[in-house]
Amino acid sequence: MTTPHHSNATNSFDYIIVGAGSAGCTLANRLTECGKYQVLLLEAGVSHGGLFSDMPSGFARFMHSRKFNWLYRSDREPQLTNAKGCYTPRGKMLGGSSGINAMIYTRGLPSDYNAWAEQGNQGWSYNDLLPYFKKSENNSRGRSKYHGVGGPLAVSDVSPYYPVSHHFLEACSEYGLAANPDFNGLRLEGHGPFQFTIKGGKRCSAYHAYLKPALKRSNLTLLSGCLTERVIFSNKRATGVCYQQNGHRYTAHAEKEVLLCAGAFNSPQILLRSGIGAASELEKANIPLVHENVAVGKNLQEHVDISIHCKNKAKDGLTLTPWNLVKLSVPFVQYLLTKKGQLAHSIAEVGAFYRSSDAVKEPDIQIHLLPVMFNDSGYDWYPTLKHGFTCHVCLLRPQSRGEIRLNPDDPLGKPLITYGFLTHHDDQNALLNGIKKAIKILNQPALNQHNGGFIFPRINTSDAQLLEQIKSRAGLIYHPVGTCKMGPVNDPAAVVAPNLKVLGIERLRVVDASIMPAVISGNTNAPTIAIAEKGADLVKADA
Repeated sequence: MTTPHHSNATNSFDYIIVGAGSAGCTLANRLTECGKYQVLLLEAGVSHGGLFSDMPSGFARFMHSRKFNWLYRSDREPQLTNAKGCYTPRGKMLGGSSGINAMIYTRGLPSDYNAWAEQGNQGWSYNDLLPYFKKSENNSRGRSKYHGVGGPLAVSDVSPYYPVSHHFLEACSEYGLAANPDFNGLRLEGHGPFQFTIKGGKRCSAYHAYLKPALKRSNLTLLSGCLTERVIFSNKRATGVCYQQNGHRYTAHAEKEVLLCAGAFNSPQILLRSGIGAASELEKANIPLVHENVAVGKNLQEHVDISIHCKNKAKDGLTLTPWNLVKLSVPFVQYLLTKKGQLAHSIAEVGAFYRSSDAVKEPDIQIHLLPVMFNDSGYDWYPTLKHGFTCHVCLLRPQSRGEIRLNPDDPLGKPLITYGFLTHHDDQNALLNGIKKAIKILNQPALNQHNGGFIFPRINTSDAQLLEQIKSRAGLIYHPVGTCKMGPVNDPAAVVAPNLKVLGIERLRVVDASIMPAVISGNTNAPTIAIAEKGADLVKADA
């Protein structure tokens, strides 16, 4: 991509958007569609990931990619016994994590958003956000009370490919969990195939949905391979950003606003590097204080996840043994020619939502079934050499909180991440109960021809022993939120107001998953796009 000196002689724009992930792509599209504003979009990644990003089963290619993945890892924590912290992949590409995710389209519960509104975030209830979900969506099922058509984001039904996926759904029925034809409809509880951001056998990432069509517009300048160092201020008013590209440092000027869309790890990092945060923390990194706010980077939430591994007697899942990789060449060629077959499917095809106990009113557990096994949230692929399948069990509304901090020795490097998983006693109990229910589902007759026994965890143990096993293998499901929490002005834990403006600063907003006061009860990609759709309207209303 050209530097701004070539594409925009004045190097001045109306809006600067930092981060071309799910939120940034959405904002870039919506702020340029009227043609009135000059917009600069800065992205640290270099491209959209190509064939393997577009191929629904291809995201394994990015699990160890320095080029397309930030490859974060959390610090070791005393309450967990996993060896080296939690591997935390994040997309570093046009489309961000929507270019490497499992493409599941869920929104969580209406009560998630209503709770945000009840905390003083006016305009953020479920009824306020539903129009934005519908606006973003082009759902293959057509228009309804809950779904939209004609939006940029393709959402479709993809019938499950793997036999174990079908038998898992039968097992859920045998266990007594009802089928749910739409996890984004009347209720969340139940089992079924997910809907996906897939169109015609190809991933519909935020890049494809929002950014690619907008790149034809002359008022959008995209600069890739750019690491944003910090926001530039004049008297607590954002006037632009300082960024690096190819070893050189540049500044770009914003006439109206700077919009941070860098995600739950990088948006708070940029605020901290810009001098907005806790003075004591900034001092350690030799960063001059611009505005004191101790909440920046706090309130990190993520869906803690446990992988139940089972042997697959039928040997009909996905394994990466040398022989199976040779056999995959046939579906690979089929995919290249037709965009159909095994590789046109997400590996997380089906799942369920249920309550960890009768004391809980709404589902607080989500499970995803995968026809393959891996450990360390996808970093350790050694288990893929065995015939097995995985039931991921994740806790949807954890009470535990973590934080991200700058590395004082390298503020531009990877952040210091602490998740705080299972520090809250309620989380331990809920996850234990959720796992025990999942084991009962996996033991149903429908899975007899697949379930060749449990590899992890050992199942006939006491709760205390099961909890110890969980602590040794706790992972995550790639849904970090909350580090630039939205709240009313009198909320000491808030970083942005309900209009997404950074408190105490003019002309600076955060628009991404980091603003969620609490993580929603499901996969976070669709809500992040809805946040950006609403954010675009907030920005335009002010203009």
